[in-house]
Amino acid sequence: MSARETRAQRLARLAAQVDWSKVTALSTGERYGPEVMAALWAADRVTADRACADLRFAAIGDGSSVSGAAAGILPFLVEAALDPDVTVRFEILRTIADIAGTGNAARSAKADGILEGRWRPTVDEAWPAAWQRAAGELLPLLDDGDHVIRAGAVRALAQSAAHADLLIPRFRARFDEEPDLWSAGCLVLGVGELARHATRRREEAIAWLRHRMAVEGKGPEPDIVEDVDAWLAWDEEIRHDVRLQAVEALCRALPGHADPRYAPVTTAALLASSAATGGPPAECLMPRADVIAEADRRLGADLPGRLTLALALLRHDGTEERAGGLRIAACLMSRWRSAVPALLPAVAERAGDARPENRVLALRILAMCGAAARPWADLVATHLAPAAREPHEPTREHALWALSRMGDDRCVPPLAELLATRGDFIHRSNGSAARGWDRGELDLAEALAPFAAHTDVLLAPLLTRISTSANRRHPYFSLLRQWHRDGADIVPRLIELLDDEATLMVSAHALLQLDSGAVAAAHRERLRQRVGSQDAGRAGGLDRLSPFEYRALTGDGEPARALPHTCDTLGAPEADRLRGMFHAALSRKPKRWSDAPKGAVEGALALWRLTGDVDDVLPALLHLTARSALAVHQTPGSVEALELLAEVAATHPPVAERVAAQLRTTAEARIAHDNRFDAMATVRSLWQLTSDPRQVVPLLLGLVRICPPPGSTDPTVLDPLRLLAEVAAADPASIAPAAPVLRALLAADERPVRHDDWRSVRDDEALCTAARAVLDAG
Repeated sequence: MSARETRAQRLARLAAQVDWSKVTALSTGERYGPEVMAALWAADRVTADRACADLRFAAIGDGSSVSGAAAGILPFLVEAALDPDVTVRFEILRTIADIAGTGNAARSAKADGILEGRWRPTVDEAWPAAWQRAAGELLPLLDDGDHVIRAGAVRALAQSAAHADLLIPRFRARFDEEPDLWSAGCLVLGVGELARHATRRREEAIAWLRHRMAVEGKGPEPDIVEDVDAWLAWDEEIRHDVRLQAVEALCRALPGHADPRYAPVTTAALLASSAATGGPPAECLMPRADVIAEADRRLGADLPGRLTLALALLRHDGTEERAGGLRIAACLMSRWRSAVPALLPAVAERAGDARPENRVLALRILAMCGAAARPWADLVATHLAPAAREPHEPTREHALWALSRMGDDRCVPPLAELLATRGDFIHRSNGSAARGWDRGELDLAEALAPFAAHTDVLLAPLLTRISTSANRRHPYFSLLRQWHRDGADIVPRLIELLDDEATLMVSAHALLQLDSGAVAAAHRERLRQRVGSQDAGRAGGLDRLSPFEYRALTGDGEPARALPHTCDTLGAPEADRLRGMFHAALSRKPKRWSDAPKGAVEGALALWRLTGDVDDVLPALLHLTARSALAVHQTPGSVEALELLAEVAATHPPVAERVAAQLRTTAEARIAHDNRFDAMATVRSLWQLTSDPRQVVPLLLGLVRICPPPGSTDPTVLDPLRLLAEVAAADPASIAPAAPVLRALLAADERPVRHDDWRSVRDDEALCTAARAVLDAG
């Protein structure tokens, strides 16, 4: 009988034992038959690989549970993995390892914590016994002639918890004979995985792994290593440097146990691999940057170890190593406050790195740290000095950005020049909407924001930029408002510029942005000639003013009064018309019971602004808000109706207490359902109505709990903290319940904001400033 016939007979016997009704595509329910198993032996590698992927998905789906198909298809997978004619043996072994790993993880998943009362991963009851039988059949693959297959077999067998005590000596013996470095590393990781489940061989495995932290038993023993330099001094020729894998294996075998030797060993292994040639060893298939990132990942939550690694890399002779050190330093600083003083001096040294890309990255990190980096401002400023002649333009721009983030006014003249010539930085990161390290950061308006004291230099080029920018005026107008809030005396200067025909309109629009009131009465006639239609202000151009903008600037309301149906002409007949429209809106049936009828809130607001008559709007508003207060999510008109009701109630004390109770109940319901948008608006209205800390402080603490950190969509946690500071200023004793939470926030080392982002430090500082403002007021 031929080998092909023997295989066919064996596959037919295995197929007869499978319940094919369970072998389905978990997303579509499509059933598979014996043909999908036969496809594993296809000569076409694409077909075989697709069959392997289909079987993996049928067994574990998204990788969280083991289905009823797994036990049935396992014998086919083992048979294919053992057959040298199969082209996808490694992929099959990886699939077996994934199924077994999912089974181990799912069985050990606890029913508490975030899984309490929710869906939990499951394992088909037939899988453990099937896997225990099949694992022994894979043992011959440890001696396969292909090192890739040997590594795949190790990965699969490492998931065999039931055979841990038997496999550990096999893996160790195989390691002594293994000629391939990658396969040897897999064996070390496999011993670490098995040590988690071993009973008799556990201590033996851990001792062996600790011995592997010294390469092949050569070099200094880990127990006597005192610093990284001792490791770096050792350059003896080695056969298998598996120190990185040994550290990771020990982390698996002893979870939560941070050995102080891990960091020196990891650092030494990483740097020694390129000590002789300045590059990665020939057998390392990953780019150098990936090797460094992988070594850092293996240290996990070991902050001292990762700091040691970053410092060693920052001071290394290799440019790739220094770049890796800068990347690790940025990650650590974005997460841990204590990492800034520990790493900042070494990062600042790299601002003069021979490699331009490293200089740019170091300057970005200094900019990220803001005020903390001020001691190195002189070093940064050298890149802008004419004598230095910095040849790399991105370095010059990042130095300018760093000085602006430090608040150093030496950047003002070059920023003014940049504003006049280009209007923005050229060398920016990709995508302003991106997250993390890809987020666009070099923004000229943001760089100019701290320098309200220098508007004598910056105002003229800013106005010129506004007048010549067709599509990018908003950030510049925002910058004007920021300077005005920061105390810059720019209104008189803008009024002076109204005398010049060339700057008349841009100055007028700038004054409107500052909401300065009627300040241009002396220029009425000249501005009157520029009055356009009622929509002129919305058109976006600077050449015309709407009648209402003209009135805001000059106090002259004649053009506005000349418009039909404006508030300036409304009298008793118009009030009656508005009442009719308002009650017509009230009679409309909303789409949902909790919605306000379309147009009802707008009508109430217009009527209230016109008449100021409580009786016109109060009954309807009480009805509208009673309807929507029970809804736990935002509904059309609900927030606006509550805010208007609070405004009306402030002028009518008989209903103030009732409205306050309604606001409080609504805020509590929204907080309970994590609806921070409605909750923040209603709590703010409650404070404005009652000025009672006892009512708002518990709600604000609830908002602090549910609001996201700075850098997220408003409202963030900064909003309730700012209102809490306002409450504390009125009644210092009232914020006592918040003090422990805020002190803990300030004392924490890990930043309670999004990590791995250029804005992490800035967001954390904004959060700390807001928390200190509350505590200082209290």
